[in-house]
Amino acid sequence: MRDQLLLLHELQQIDSQIDRFESDLARMPAEVQSIARNLVTLRREIADTQDRLARAEKDLRKREQDLATEQEKIKRSEKRLLGIRNQKEANALSREVKLGKKVVGEIEDTILGFMAEIESLRSILERKQREYEQFERDLHTKKAEAHSVETDANAALSELNIQKVKVTDALDRDFLKRYQTIKKVRGYAVAELKNGTCSACHMAIPPQVNIKVLKQQEMITCPSCHRILFVKPEDIPEYNKLDG
Repeated sequence: MRDQLLLLHELQQIDSQIDRFESDLARMPAEVQSIARNLVTLRREIADTQDRLARAEKDLRKREQDLATEQEKIKRSEKRLLGIRNQKEANALSREVKLGKKVVGEIEDTILGFMAEIESLRSILERKQREYEQFERDLHTKKAEAHSVETDANAALSELNIQKVKVTDALDRDFLKRYQTIKKVRGYAVAELKNGTCSACHMAIPPQVNIKVLKQQEMITCPSCHRILFVKPEDIPEYNKLDG
């Protein structure tokens, strides 16, 4: 029985390593895809920001042309105003100049708004482009890491599966089935007994159960979590080390 318990403990250690490597194999592609999705999102955001910037710069140029046109009209009107002697015409032209200056002020305010928007968009665009470049570097690094992890994990899994076959072949079929059933439900099936406490659920084991576990003459499960209880050979008192 002692040998069977040792084999169950060894099987769990192998399964734990297998689970870890399989988790790595599943995790790395997901991380690569996550970075790739971020790149796609950023690419769209950069294109959208570039479009907004182009429209704002086009609108700015248009308003600058409008400003130049209005300022030229005002200059002509003021020049004409100097030569007019008719008061009625002078008043009308003065109103025209006043209205033109109001329009110029409004255009200048609009231009300032476009300039502020353009400055903000350029800042956003530069930041997003830096982020994009960083994500590209991250993607390259993560792909290389994923390749390395995949190579190492597959090599390790190949060896671990060979070890697992050897252990399972040496196990009693009923014990193996019990182990597999508990592992499926609990995640792992063997729990070490430490100082009378189950290391999995941290519940104290009744003294009579503790004695049975130390004797290792039968498979004992934790009354609380129902995992198979295991004691390391070095933790078993000499008087309990019976032939199993």
